[in-house]
Amino acid sequence: MKLQLKNIIAVVAISTLMFSCSSDDDTPIVEGSTGKMEIEFDNSVNGDDLILNTNYLNTNGETLKISRFSYIVSNFVLISADGTEKVYPKNESYFIINEGEQLTTVHLVNVPSGDYVKIRFGLGVDQDRYGQGETAQQDFWDVAAANNLTWTWSTGYRFINFQGTFTSPLVSGEKEFMVHQGSNSATDNYREITLDFPTTAKVRTDASPAVHLIVDANKILDGEAKLKLSDYMNVANTSASIMGGQALITIAGNTTRMFVVDHVHANGH
Repeated sequence: MKLQLKNIIAVVAISTLMFSCSSDDDTPIVEGSTGKMEIEFDNSVNGDDLILNTNYLNTNGETLKISRFSYIVSNFVLISADGTEKVYPKNESYFIINEGEQLTTVHLVNVPSGDYVKIRFGLGVDQDRYGQGETAQQDFWDVAAANNLTWTWSTGYRFINFQGTFTSPLVSGEKEFMVHQGSNSATDNYREITLDFPTTAKVRTDASPAVHLIVDANKILDGEAKLKLSDYMNVANTSASIMGGQALITIAGNTTRMFVVDHVHANGH
């Protein structure tokens, strides 16, 4: 009898949960209403969680110990199944992701209620925004500077700050490395990424979906194009750095494939 009662309770609980989920799915969109969305950037290295100061071997035969991984994401656009785009306000659309400071979630507020199937965002700061001058973006510049994502104003933002130490069969001992991705007077390395959601993100006044992205830092050097840090050693042979030239253009291409949507929570975590 007790077993039957437990089974009945379990069935009722499951039925209630299914009804609740079904009801959420059918909640109509109220014209003019808004909600929230979270976008979580879960940093990783080739399928493993990114843990700073831990060794990771890449297919270039180099072992990286990453001490810093931070970057700028910007210009968020949410896209519905019919192609309608809802552009997040530009002045509010620049965010810092910094693994070392546990800054890994973007909070979008006052998002128009809707059923979204894609997201587009920028990696870095676009030339239009940068061209508005330092005064127009002083607050964000200060935050970026505090997270080691700026050079001087004349040379602009670091879009990605990726550094640590590495070992290689081609280099004696452990060496420091720095990869600082940004734009310069010769090239615009700002890139936009468009990602499909595996399930629809339904934003309502009382429903705030959370989009979980996996970000693979390994792609920076070990993506579609391969770059060996040992090829970028300084004259003294003490460290490797990539901060300009064709290598950054190549890295900019790699980083467009660094982001994947893992799943969407219907209403937060």
